[in-house]
Parts: sequence; structure tokens; C-alpha cells
Amino acid sequence: MIASGLDFRQTWLWRQAFQTPRLDSTPEEQEYFRTHYLSIRDRSAQLVSRIAADMPGLTVHDITHLDALWDTASSVAEGAVNVNPAEAFVLGASILLHDAAMSLAAYPGGLSDLTKTLAWKDAVVRLALASEESRKERFDVTNPPKAVVEKVLPDVLRQLHAERAEKLAEQAWNNPDGSAAHLVEDSDLRTFYGPTIGKIAHSHWWSVQRLEQEFSQDLGALSNRTHNRVDRLMLACLLRVADALHLDGRRAPRFLRAITNPSGISARHWAFQERLAKPHVELDAVVFTTGQPFGREDAEAWWLAYDTLNAVDRELHDVDLLLQSRGRKILKARRVKGAGSPEILARSIQTRDWRPVDTRLQVSDVPRIVEHLGGSKLYGDNPTVALRELIQNAADAVQARRKFESRSDDWGTITVGLISEANESWLIVEDNGIGMSEHVLTGPLLDFGTSFWLSSLATEEFPGLLAAGMHAIGRFGIGFFSVFMLGSVVRVYSRRCDKGRETGRLLEFRDGTSARPILSPTSELPLPIDGGTRVEVQLKKNPHKSGGLLHVDSYFKKTVSLDALVGAVAPNLDVAVLANTDKELLPVAKPGDWLKISDVDLLYRLDPTLKREKTDIANASRALMQPITDSDGRVYGRAFILPAPYPFSNECGWVTISGLRAAPLRNVRGVFLGEATTASRDSANPLITAEAIASWATKQAEMIGALVKDEERQARSAEVVLECGGEIKDLKIVQWASDWLSASEFEKKFLCSTKLAISFDGEFDYDEDHDEVHPREFRDDFDISDDVAFVLRHNGSILTVGNTSWPRSISERQRTQNSNVSEYVRAMIMRLWGDNVDESNEDCVVGTVNGTDISRQLLVFRSADKEGWVQLS
Repeated sequence: MIASGLDFRQTWLWRQAFQTPRLDSTPEEQEYFRTHYLSIRDRSAQLVSRIAADMPGLTVHDITHLDALWDTASSVAEGAVNVNPAEAFVLGASILLHDAAMSLAAYPGGLSDLTKTLAWKDAVVRLALASEESRKERFDVTNPPKAVVEKVLPDVLRQLHAERAEKLAEQAWNNPDGSAAHLVEDSDLRTFYGPTIGKIAHSHWWSVQRLEQEFSQDLGALSNRTHNRVDRLMLACLLRVADALHLDGRRAPRFLRAITNPSGISARHWAFQERLAKPHVELDAVVFTTGQPFGREDAEAWWLAYDTLNAVDRELHDVDLLLQSRGRKILKARRVKGAGSPEILARSIQTRDWRPVDTRLQVSDVPRIVEHLGGSKLYGDNPTVALRELIQNAADAVQARRKFESRSDDWGTITVGLISEANESWLIVEDNGIGMSEHVLTGPLLDFGTSFWLSSLATEEFPGLLAAGMHAIGRFGIGFFSVFMLGSVVRVYSRRCDKGRETGRLLEFRDGTSARPILSPTSELPLPIDGGTRVEVQLKKNPHKSGGLLHVDSYFKKTVSLDALVGAVAPNLDVAVLANTDKELLPVAKPGDWLKISDVDLLYRLDPTLKREKTDIANASRALMQPITDSDGRVYGRAFILPAPYPFSNECGWVTISGLRAAPLRNVRGVFLGEATTASRDSANPLITAEAIASWATKQAEMIGALVKDEERQARSAEVVLECGGEIKDLKIVQWASDWLSASEFEKKFLCSTKLAISFDGEFDYDEDHDEVHPREFRDDFDISDDVAFVLRHNGSILTVGNTSWPRSISERQRTQNSNVSEYVRAMIMRLWGDNVDESNEDCVVGTVNGTDISRQLLVFRSADKEGWVQLS
């Protein structure tokens, strides 16, 4: 039976899929999918009718909500996408099931099934520990009383509903006679489309990034029923957008609110949704309006509407970017009008007698942030990142103790160990820093997004610490959670440096973040003897195998030793670092030694995959490694220019943040000091000033010109020098015939010439469409003409930060399409000849191969004041 009101069968999506004649489908096919959808709808209506009983206070989630999603989906899809009958069936079924598991009826065994889940057990234990009332009235967590069940039930159903929705299309319920009942009665449809329906229904709680991973391939056609494929990615995007947009009064009827009397956050959801009119689309924006303004008493509901619409705006934006990146048709709407600006939104979501001004920075839904930002989704899958974060926490603790106890700047030690225990590998990071009290161990350490060093608790625990100059590396309060990238079994031993051994505590994570950690007192080893913290993590992967901690290069299958890895991760930390294996304790680095050790030793510290017997880089670059300082002697790094041999070369230097590597450098070997630009610390801005980098680059030009015999390397180095704002001095920059020339040499020869052709696109490569020689002959026997020169084409940028190229971004120079050396040589030619130049495109002989002419089209310049001509590509 179809509900009254706005009939979903009148929506654009329904009509163009099931009613309007189509070239890709027969009327019989349309009727087949339409009829079976309506059958699923009738059964789903009974299922979702139970939601209100199990989740009281929730806005409307019955069949009227599901029908309305046809309308909201149509509002952003009309005229933009083409949904065939099979896709409309899958989309409609996914809509029906996406929230259907927010009821015990979705579980064939009812509450008994739900209580067997880990989510239920965690929720009951969490309530027992966190609720003051529950602590007073202890209960058996395996058999909680009715009041606890009623309190936990809505939270767990909501937590699991999307995951459970994936099973509903194929799930069977038992009839009294023992027969099976299904939401999708047709076995062919259930078997073929059921998994896709379930996955799309589940996907409305995924990140947009996961959509791309999970739905990279369309579903083919169901044989004997249709020739149409199913675009799973598009349908998943339509579902999540349609669901996000359904926020109007249809979702929160005023009379239903009066008889259900929701409270708390639910009441505010009702209060704002009941005021909203049905949204519409203007240009590329979804517009929400209100009939009844929000009075001062409803200010919190208005702000909830504002936050919710901002989330909808982000959803539209992310979906738009995803569809564009995949080359799919984009939706009509890609934003919410007024999102991000309370003042602009108030023009359509009106207020009365007050004006919304956002003066509070708020982070909501912290558990979701922890899930999405606490591990590989923030840091990627590189296990060394977790090691870096552990070392960073240890370095902060040592620095804090130095300040707290007025110790020297080189005091303190961090020991990184890798030991075997019962056929398992354990990574251990121990420091003799300031240590953590039980309060800190169970508070800020586990408070995702809160940095202890920036909190009021830091001043309470350690008065005067910040005033003494404590500047922590960690600023975001999320680094500790990266440890779970390495393994789910983690032990944290700690005691404050100024307290007795009896205050030592052990915090154990036995199953990552899916189970509550266990806190217990400890005063025996391995608790640090002199105070501090020790973190142990059982590695889930063998450190020597692919994906393991020491397996740093999966392509070449390279592994490194622990001390080499630690040195690469923390090449210039201001705390002494040791590496401890089953066999020995090895020194890795000391404060400030990166400025003192040999060039070769620093190179090997930065890149542990280098083999010491291969010293070509070191020998060719000996004495080039130089400190980077300003006129006041402030140190910004230590490095030398080494142009990358090819565009995606992995040979690089590093920007480090407080001694820990962060972003790779191109065309440079060594270390630049920097500061983080992202929470993941995989992007950084070097601290070097424009003047300091230009002075260093000029010095590099002088040294490379004197010490490096490879003239092509000189030419590539010149590109980097100019990028840094330096002077190229006597570096070779142009190859004229077989000779490489410096700027002064080029100028001298140019002034004496009567004919010259210059290519700014680099050396001449084989052209299979025009060159009447074999490629091998061209490679081995090409002789450039005596009157032809070329400039190498090379990207001299050192670092990309966001959409900008560094160091050009810190100078006043504008990025051009040409290389720096090309611009330099062009400027020389124009300076020498002035403005009396004619130009034209002509075919010119640039060389020969065994007597065969090789021609290219060049841009020819002729000077009116000089006999002869000049050619430029």
C-alpha cells in the first residue's frame, strides 16, 4: 500500500527509470524491476515501522522518510544523470535498507543476537565504568538489568545499523512454519543484486574515499533480464546525498513531536527540522529555507541546523570531487547555500530577535574523528610513521624533564628496541623523560585531539613548565593512536620523574581501540628505573617481511637494520637515541651531531638503503655538503644540490620537524629544518629564509663548478640554483655542438657567431614519425650540428607545499612554463641583440645520423643589426 502525500512515483528519478519509454530498456524490463521494488518496499515498511519503538526520540525513519529520498535524490540528479531500471531498483532497495537495521527486528534472533556482538559488550562495560549511577549499582555486565538494556540499545543499534544493513537483502527470517522469509523474494534478484544492494546501503556511513575503493567497478547486467549495468559508485553517491538532504518538516512532524516528547539532542533535531521547508536547487546550490523563524529560545536548535548543513555541504563537496576525479557525470548541486557562514545562512534559515555569530570553535563526533584520523587513514600505511610518532612523544617528554628540572640541553636518552619474545616481535620505545601520572595516562593520552602540553592539566601537573620554555613537537593530540597501525597489543609503562616507584602504572591495550584498556599498578621492571615512559607494541607483521617495519622498499625488497631505520626517522633529533636489539645496544644519534658527522655518514643516515660500498654519490659530492645559515649564524639545514636523475626519483633529502623527517626534498641531498603544515606531518614548510637559501645556492654554484666534472650535472644544478634565487657563477648551462658552456662562454661565442639554433626542450630525441633512421642508430650515432645548441629541460623545484612550489613561493618570482635556465638564456640573447629581432617557425637541420639529416621545427630569430640568424625552439 502506497503512503499518501507526495507520491514517490511522481519523482523525476522514478518516472525516467520506470515510466518514460527508454532506448536502453523495454517496457517489460521496466515493469519487472518496478514490480519487484514495490514488493520489497511493502516488506521493508513493516521492518522500519519498528524503529520508533526501539529508538524513541529519533526523527522519522519510517517508510515516509524512505519514500522522500526519491524526491531529494531527484532534486540533485534531474537532468544530470541517467538511471536505468536496474539501477533504480538497486538504488531504491538500498534506500529501503540503509536505516532498516535500527531496530531489533533486523536481527532474526532479536536482542539475543545483538547482545552477542562486541559492540554491545563494549557499550555495557563503558556504561558500567563511566556512569556514576551504574558504578553505585553494580550489575553483571553479561546479564545487565532492563534499565541498562534500554539505555544501551539505541546506541548499539545506531552504531551497527549500517554494517547490519549490508546483510538484510540476503538475510532470511523464519516463519512460524519453519519456512524462510526474505525482503527480496525473487531468488535471482536476491542472489545477483543482493550483495550490491547491501553494500550500497552500508556505504552511507563510509568515508567518500572508501566509496572509490569499494565501488571501482560497475556491476554487469543480470542475464536474461537486462542489458544494463549498474553504476555502483553513482548510486552510492546518490544515496548518501539524498539521505543527507532530507532534513525538512517531513522528517519531524509537529504533532508527532508533541506525543513523543523527545529530549536532549533529539529535541533540538526535531526543533530545527520541523521548521525547514523542502529544499530546492538554485544553480549549483541546495537552498534550505524556513517558514517559522528561530527565536532566542531555539538558538541551540539553529546552531545544530547550521552544523548539520555544514556537514551536508562537505558531503556534497566530497561527492562532487569524487565524481569529477572518476570522470563521472556530476550532480546538479555541489554545495549548500550559506554553509560556512552563519550570517549568510540566517538569510534563509531565519532568526527572530537575535543574530547568529559563530564565536566558538567546536569539534563534534569525536569517536568518528578517532576512527578516521587516528591511524592509517591519516598517516597512510607506512609503519615507520608510527615509529616516528612514538619517538616524537618520547622527545617531548625528555624536553619537558629538561625544563622541569633545569637540566642541560643535551640531557636525556631515548632507546628504541626490537626484541623477539615467544616467536613474536615487539617494538619498544623508552625514554627517561618527565613521565605520566595516572591522571595523564588515562586522560590526555587517550583524549583524541587534545594535546596535553597545551592543556590546563599540564600547568596543574607541572607548574612553570610552559613558562620555562617547553615547546612540544606534538601539537594535535593524535600521534599516540598511530601505534595501532603497528599492532593491537600495546603496553604503556610510566611514572612521573618526581614521584616514587609505587606510583608507576601500566596501561594495556589487548585488542587495539575495540576494547577498553586495562590500568594496573606496577613498580617492577620494565618500568623505567629513573622515571619516564616505555611503550611496547606487539608487531602484527614480521618486521623483516613485506609491509614490516624494517622492510622499507617493497619494490627492491630492501630491509635495513633497526639502528639505520631509527637514524633515518630521527636524523637530527635534539635527544640522544640508542637502538637495542636482541644482540647489542648501538648509538644512533646525539644532539647536534648531524652538523658534525661526515658528509658520507649523514647521507647514509638519511637514506639507509644506500650501500656503503657504493660511494659514487659520496665521492662525486665530497665537500659539497654545507650548513645553511643566515647572516646572524642561525642554522636552517645542511645539504648540497644533487639534481634528481628523473622526474619521479626517490633519491632525496628531507625536511625535518624538530629532528624528525617529514617531507622529501627533490634535487637536494641533506636536511632542511621545517615546520608542520598538516596533522599527519607529511607536509612541511622549510624555515629557511629567501636570503639564506639564495646565499647557500650561490655558494653551491661556486663549489659545483669547481669540484664536479660532470658538465651535464652542472647544467641541471644551475636550474636548481636559479630556482633558489642564487647566482649560477661559472656553471655550464648550454651545450653548443659537443661543448658545454658557462654563461660567459656562451655570451662570448654567441657574439662571434653568425648562425645559431637553440633548443629549450633539451636534447633532441628520436622522432619515429619523421626520422628515417633506426632508433638505435639515432641513439648511438646522432651528431649535433656545429651551429646548434640546447638547454636541458629540468624541474628545479625542491619541494611542493600544497599547490605551491618551494622555494619560489618565498620569493617574488612568478612561475613560468619555461625552465629557469631557459629564461636566463633568453634574457641573455635579448640583452645582447636588443629589440631588433625578427622571428618565424622554420624546419632546420639539427644534426645527422650516418649522413642522414635530422630536422626539427625551430623558432628562428634574425637580428636586423647582425648578419646571420639565430634559431630557438
